[in-house]
Amino acid sequence: MIPRNAAIGAAVLALAGLGAVAYYSSTARASQPASVAPATAVPGTYLDPVAAAPAAAVPVAAAPVHERVVYRTRAAAAPRYYVHTRSKKHSAMIIGGSAVGGAGIGALVGGKKGALIGGLVGGAGGTVYDRKTHKKVVQQ
Repeated sequence: MIPRNAAIGAAVLALAGLGAVAYYSSTARASQPASVAPATAVPGTYLDPVAAAPAAAVPVAAAPVHERVVYRTRAAAAPRYYVHTRSKKHSAMIIGGSAVGGAGIGALVGGKKGALIGGLVGGAGGTVYDRKTHKKVVQQ
């Protein structure tokens, strides 16, 4: 029994590791390779220490900052609930079916008298069940 549990645990860990690898490979970081510096300096790049900065450079702080503004026109609606009620016909079918089932079991156990008692007990149980479950609150 213990080797089986160990095998199940190893399988769970293997699946978790596989899931982690799949998650990492689907992210943006995994698809962007690390930047590699060229072997020789290219004029005008950050690697060329002799190249001067352009004269018309704009400082980063001077660039305009765009902020997204969201206006909500109405409040979020509260969830709606309604009560689903059972029809009288369906209630009668539930009570009658449980009475017939109780009568059948009672007849097997105790004959005619058992069928009578089983029918009464089944009908009472069906009535209790029907009254407890006849209203169902449903979120829309």
